[in-house]
Amino acid sequence: MATLVQYKDGVAGIRLQIDKPRFRIGRGPDNEISIDDELVSIVHAVIEIIQNDTENVEYYLQDQQSTNGTFVNDKKISLYKLANEDVIRIGLNNFKFIDDHSQDMEETAQLHNTWIPGVYYTGKKKKKKKKTQTKKK
Repeated sequence: MATLVQYKDGVAGIRLQIDKPRFRIGRGPDNEISIDDELVSIVHAVIEIIQNDTENVEYYLQDQQSTNGTFVNDKKISLYKLANEDVIRIGLNNFKFIDDHSQDMEETAQLHNTWIPGVYYTGKKKKKKKKTQTKKK
């Protein structure tokens, strides 16, 4: 499931789960997210959930011909496939899109042993830098 996190002055605020196939954002009281901002249209944008198969879910943000536009990562959009950590701007409001299913599977699939029996870690091992010798004149 995905979540929108509202940000104000760089600080995370309200967390809103996207739990419906069609999730409306706007100034009107009937929206799933109702924003009290004169720059926001009554129905400003919609997030639609498209389920391709049992595990693959995609989220699309579509501007609803709003007066002031919908922005993702500071680019004006009309239809946009959301990715984890995209920043959505509607009016003066910023939301970070968090997709809980977008974990980097390659990184989490690799377990590495430690010198402690039964203790493992995920991720890549850091390479040691070779020291270079400098000759003094």
